[in-house]
Amino acid sequence: MDLPLLSACFAGLALTLYVMLDGFDLGVGILLLAQPRGAYRDHMIDSITPTWDGNETWLVMTGITFFTAFPIAYGILLPAFYLPVVVMLLSLGIRGVSFEFRVQMKKYQDRWDLAFGFASLVAAFMQGLVLGGLFQGVTVRNLQFSGSTLDIFRPLALLSGAALVVGYTVLGAGWLYLKANRAIAAFANTSLRAAAPTFLALSCAGCAYAATIQPGVRLAWASHPFLLSVITILFIFLGLSLSVLPLPERASTPFALGLTIFLLGMVGFAIIVFPGIIPFELSLWQAASSPSSQIFLLIGAAFVTPVILAYSAFAYWVFRGKTPDGGWTE
Repeated sequence: MDLPLLSACFAGLALTLYVMLDGFDLGVGILLLAQPRGAYRDHMIDSITPTWDGNETWLVMTGITFFTAFPIAYGILLPAFYLPVVVMLLSLGIRGVSFEFRVQMKKYQDRWDLAFGFASLVAAFMQGLVLGGLFQGVTVRNLQFSGSTLDIFRPLALLSGAALVVGYTVLGAGWLYLKANRAIAAFANTSLRAAAPTFLALSCAGCAYAATIQPGVRLAWASHPFLLSVITILFIFLGLSLSVLPLPERASTPFALGLTIFLLGMVGFAIIVFPGIIPFELSLWQAASSPSSQIFLLIGAAFVTPVILAYSAFAYWVFRGKTPDGGWTE
């Protein structure tokens, strides 16, 4: 049994679920910055209230998996991305504080909405910086990070940060189109029409630039031309569908298309970096912990993951349908 491969698959699953699920509520937070009406912002927040904090569980699971199963990679990547990771965690904390205080301090609700929206944008941008930094390449020497924490501020990382902010906005707009009332759905439609083509353009530009500066990306394309070509074609087709085609009557379609776009992106990322745990530098097996640690992690994951999936599915099922105009407390 290939334990490092199984651990990596679990990390990939947890990361994918985090990006797809927490991505849409980060997107809703970002869209608060574009919505001037307080009543509309209340309804937007109400749409994510039952599920938003549970979505971050998958980020914790990803971090635990790296720490337990790939400690060498964890010890290299954390110093490389100290700055964006710390800022991201602080931003997620500010989101939690502002989410509660906007309800308790009605007098300053506009300010807390601004804090929630800005923290959502910063958290998304920091995640994009990490993604771009991985493709840019992490400097490793003697199994230690030997670069600078400021290496993250390079063109590809900055481009990836902008792309992920807009991409999460696409997910957030799709979620609002699915869950919100007619007035907010119109706002979501307008946001979607602006964000989808921008996300597509930034993503394509980032991929092209990554292939230009990173030999590992070009090698992956040479090794898997068919799979990556299919993923790219589907990615572009779905992005254009959200950009120019009339929105269908089914309210769930834009959100489903957005999730599919991100799923394609995660699959493409996995194909390009495999078998690396630190892209183009260190493989899964070189960075893996002892078999006993791997087994301990996988046994824990086998028990915990179904529980998380079950309560998440239960929450989404209970709060299915359109968000009531007065919120879910009615």
